[in-house]
Amino acid sequence: MDWLKELLEKATITDGKLDVVALMELVKVEFPKHAVPKKDYNDKVTELKTANDTIADLKKENGNNTDLQKKIEEYETEVGNLKTAAENIKKEYALKEKLTAAGVLDADYIIYKHGGLDKFTFDKEGAPVGVDDVIKPLKESSPHLFKATEQPTAGGKKSGYTPKAGQTDEGSLAKSVAESLNKAGAATDNPYAKAWG
Repeated sequence: MDWLKELLEKATITDGKLDVVALMELVKVEFPKHAVPKKDYNDKVTELKTANDTIADLKKENGNNTDLQKKIEEYETEVGNLKTAAENIKKEYALKEKLTAAGVLDADYIIYKHGGLDKFTFDKEGAPVGVDDVIKPLKESSPHLFKATEQPTAGGKKSGYTPKAGQTDEGSLAKSVAESLNKAGAATDNPYAKAWG
């Protein structure tokens, strides 16, 4: 307030009266250099309050924003994992279908034996590639894992059960017993056959 004291000391007094108009002009010039007008001060206080409120809101929002960002990242990771799992399931079933079509009895075991689903090759659509190359050595080393391919025999029939004695339907013991009973008439004297009509 020294500037005001200096202004008052320089003020002119004529006939015992202070020249107020001249003093006010000097105060108007010097006051802004040393003090802030009330209107400017109030405006700045309002701006400061608004800025502090904005900072508080941003801090609160950023705190939630961090949590929100973490949740978004967690959900994105979960969605990625679910997509990968769905693709693996699609690949697994396509592979099992291909293995079954190739005559494999236990597709899960073949997948395990080969080292898992990741050891097989798939195209862009998820279809297995090169399955025949994988199962060819297994067919030779472990034929019990595959369906037996029945080749027709010389008589045109598929091979099937062959009795221990090596006899087939043409000369079997059952056939000869049935023929002898039919010739003897024992089949017509069967009491169980008569009971049923």
